[in-house]
Amino acid sequence: MAQFADAPALDPVMQAIRDLPTVTASALKSHFGEVSSKAMKGALAITRHSRPEFVLVPIEQYIAFQRNQAAPMEALSAEFDAMVARMNSPKAQQGVAKLFQATPTQLGRTAMKSARPTRG
Repeated sequence: MAQFADAPALDPVMQAIRDLPTVTASALKSHFGEVSSKAMKGALAITRHSRPEFVLVPIEQYIAFQRNQAAPMEALSAEFDAMVARMNSPKAQQGVAKLFQATPTQLGRTAMKSARPTRG
């Protein structure tokens, strides 16, 4: 496990980075073939002046990271599209039209009716 200068209490991600095997930037430059072979086995922290600057990962790990990062956004996008579709349904459009045609008194009655506790 690598030890880094001035390492305060870290969040779990930063701690995981600091726990990676390390290679100096000059060693990466001078011994790229050897370092890349090590990186094929797992992530490496590339350090400059004893501080982690980069993480070198195998391409498969990077692809997995990108897919995992995109999945939540795709799920949110699908949820948003479904919500917009519901809002654009004929029934929803009729409801909005009826809402904007209601008088203040009608709106107040509807609000009071909705606020009453139901008996079950």
